[in-house]
Amino acid sequence: MLSGIPVNAASGSIADLVTRASNVTAAMQEELSSAEDVEDAAVQDTATETVPAQETAKQGIITGGTINVRKGPSTDYDRITQVATGKVVTILGTENGWYHIQFGNTTGYVLGDYLREYVPGAASAVGEQIVQMAMEYMGVRYRSGGSSPSGFDCSGFTLYLYGQLGYSLPHSATSQYKNCGTFVAKADLQPGDLVFFSDSSHAIGHVGIYIGGGEIIHARSSTGCVTTNSLSMSYYVNRYVGAKRIA
Repeated sequence: MLSGIPVNAASGSIADLVTRASNVTAAMQEELSSAEDVEDAAVQDTATETVPAQETAKQGIITGGTINVRKGPSTDYDRITQVATGKVVTILGTENGWYHIQFGNTTGYVLGDYLREYVPGAASAVGEQIVQMAMEYMGVRYRSGGSSPSGFDCSGFTLYLYGQLGYSLPHSATSQYKNCGTFVAKADLQPGDLVFFSDSSHAIGHVGIYIGGGEIIHARSSTGCVTTNSLSMSYYVNRYVGAKRIA
């Protein structure tokens, strides 16, 4: 006897306690194992979960000259403002042949015929095409008011070339400078960019096309034909006004 408790009874109680403790330990281990399995599954799910990529908003570029931006997809709607060839806009959607666009704080609609989708980085490809075409007209005679292969003036030459790729430019160096494309720093010129020069009255008097390597091609009245010149020539250094990128 131990403290008045029969040995058999005490042994039985101790055995019961041991058994119960073993059962509890086994249950705890099972629960812990189950919890680990759940945690592992959660980690695996997290690892294999695919986060959907955000869709990049499409951009468009105006090609049709100076175009009305309207409040709705029809000429019945009031005009909000105007945009010119070379303006890059965000495309919000399409409706009845019209593009819903945004630029800055302005949203509105333009007719689909006057806008095409724009891919950043593709501008140089358009510029290269312009330069390749321009070089084919080397030596074509200068003709005041001309805008065809039978004769070009300076803005008629740029108008004609960009027109071959679907871009509408006005027949005026001043209007091309003020209303078309986006401004480009001289250090950032790319082939196909339009470069502008002042006349003796300090107004825009001449436009040419940058072809790379510090040179331009243009219809030049003083030589009487389409020719190339270096931007480093003092005449062009002194009269340089700025540059615009059309596409």
